[in-house]
Amino acid sequence: MCTIRKYDSKDQAAVEDICLGGGSGPLMSNEMVKQAMLTVYATYYVEQEPENCFVAADENDHAVGYVLCAKDFTEYEKKFMGEYGSREDNPAIKMIGGGTLEGMRPYAAEYPAHLHIDIDPAYQRKGLGTKLIDALRAHLKEQGVPGVMFGVAIDNEQGQNFYRKYGFTELGRDEQQIIMGMKLVD
Repeated sequence: MCTIRKYDSKDQAAVEDICLGGGSGPLMSNEMVKQAMLTVYATYYVEQEPENCFVAADENDHAVGYVLCAKDFTEYEKKFMGEYGSREDNPAIKMIGGGTLEGMRPYAAEYPAHLHIDIDPAYQRKGLGTKLIDALRAHLKEQGVPGVMFGVAIDNEQGQNFYRKYGFTELGRDEQQIIMGMKLVD
């Protein structure tokens, strides 16, 4: 039986393992790409905003899934992009591909929170995604955050369907991603 709880520093190794487990083939055999993945999808959130991160923990309290969140997309983009002004200039994003942060800018006022979610494949069919999003949604709503968004790959139909079924709607798209969002405050 899995439980949902706030992220704790002891979860870092498991979160990184889950994050890296999502990649495959030659892409993940490159050490620079692995580091880019951790920078983009794990390190930023838990170092900057651990209070907005949740994990699904197994019966041994070991993290088997996570939802990581930046409460303010504009700040997230600024800190993440750092000295780089665009996706094309940022070697970490360039290396791993993925959607663009630029494509999300028009939605940042209404959907300021930005999330990333991932679950160990062995646990994916246990409803953890829904539980993780429920925990994050309640947490953000309590803080008055009006909406949350993220990008899902254009070719990831299964992911798109999961989020649509759950109540996320398509806000827009760019060449690599569909930007999906959910209002949290009426």
